[in-house]
Amino acid sequence: MTRKEQLQAQLAAEAETTRKFIEVFPFNKKDFQVHEKSMKIGDIFLHVLDLASWTEMAVKTDGLDFATAPYNPKELNSVEEAMSYFNESVEKGMNTLENTTDSILDETWILRTGDNIHYESTKEDMIRVAHNQTVHHRAQLGVNYRLLGIPVPPSYGPTADFTDF
Repeated sequence: MTRKEQLQAQLAAEAETTRKFIEVFPFNKKDFQVHEKSMKIGDIFLHVLDLASWTEMAVKTDGLDFATAPYNPKELNSVEEAMSYFNESVEKGMNTLENTTDSILDETWILRTGDNIHYESTKEDMIRVAHNQTVHHRAQLGVNYRLLGIPVPPSYGPTADFTDF
């Protein structure tokens, strides 16, 4: 399996799991916070969905500068809107990977705010970091779902709500 095929497989697997979390998202509870220092569930949800677009961004750009590219969150109000937005990002990522090369994956990618560099790595590593961030923030959604009484979908094994996998 080539490197890009490995990345495609990982993106596909994480997308399948993320879709389960999209299907049960409580759009009427977007402002819920587990703690005053925690992100609102709606912001976590949007971040998880946005991370699917980072594959394309990592391959096609040399980095992201928060100073010149402020975050403008998408307004999503239904499972259908969220699923469509997410699936489009995943498809773009898969197509981008299909058309990339190892030499492009080896190029440097930098996450920064102006002169302050937050992260510097290869484009391949940045894609993997985005996948890991998806897992991390999806777990945060799971905690929020549990506290809201929403059955928590399985990720890598059963949950208290879904015992078979």
